[in-house]
Amino acid sequence: MDMYEKRIRLRELLAETECTPLMGAYDLLSARLIEQTGFPVLYTGSLVTGASAFGLPDVGLVQLHDLLGLAREIAKETNIPIVCDADTGWYHAANIWRTVHEFEAAGASAIHIEDTVFGKHTTHKAVLLDREEMCERVRACCDARVDKNFMIVARTDALYLNDDMDDAVERINAYLAAGADAGFIVFKGSIKALKEFRARIKGPLITTSVDFQDSLAEETEAGANMSVYWPLSIFAAFKAVKHVCESFWRDKDATKLKEFCFDEGALNGLMPYEKFYENVKKYNVQDRFAKGGNADAPAQPGAGA
Repeated sequence: MDMYEKRIRLRELLAETECTPLMGAYDLLSARLIEQTGFPVLYTGSLVTGASAFGLPDVGLVQLHDLLGLAREIAKETNIPIVCDADTGWYHAANIWRTVHEFEAAGASAIHIEDTVFGKHTTHKAVLLDREEMCERVRACCDARVDKNFMIVARTDALYLNDDMDDAVERINAYLAAGADAGFIVFKGSIKALKEFRARIKGPLITTSVDFQDSLAEETEAGANMSVYWPLSIFAAFKAVKHVCESFWRDKDATKLKEFCFDEGALNGLMPYEKFYENVKKYNVQDRFAKGGNADAPAQPGAGA
């Protein structure tokens, strides 16, 4: 699929009756694994990107181009839609057009912006953006996109950070009325509570759980259209690498770690080797090396192809 087809596909998935999982990738390798497994949508988030690429906490330090590079590589090298975290969209409604422009040009299928301006992932009291100011950012995002199938998703942390269910409902509905294609909530509570919350939302809803104690089937039953499973791949990688390092350092014996290591063939299977072999044959590269030629050197006048 090209980037336009991916955006149409994402909208189709949003309209389906079953809740679609958005599986989080923290680099291109994990993105290819997710795609190979069969997941229909990829997701990139600021927390996992900040942690994996820069060793930074998700407290506002991760900026536009920190997130954009990974989004571009994943969009370019995979064949399924990608939803990208765009934090607050950066700065204000007059500037937010650039965020949309950059992610859209990078091949992303959607971005989400949020209303938290301070305090997320810290012990400080959370500060949320004024509701109308967030609505202006949503309107500015919708105005800025060139491809109308590029989705704008609006997230509120009113429940996650402030435990205010009513404010969360009012905010998401206001953002939807401002033009957002879907609302996004970090939910904490029971599936029954999510179902009651969903019934009050006047448009598509994307959710992610604080503790991941509910199944995708339960989220479907509650009425969620999509659910973001942002930490699974990076947490799995963290635990596996930590275990391998600690075990090898303790025992100095890699033979005990074959469950984790020595599968180069499977790893190489995620790389475009077939394209390399195809081009070697197509351009006679192997023959040139076999004859003692320098494949990097320009061909001499009159030399054969």
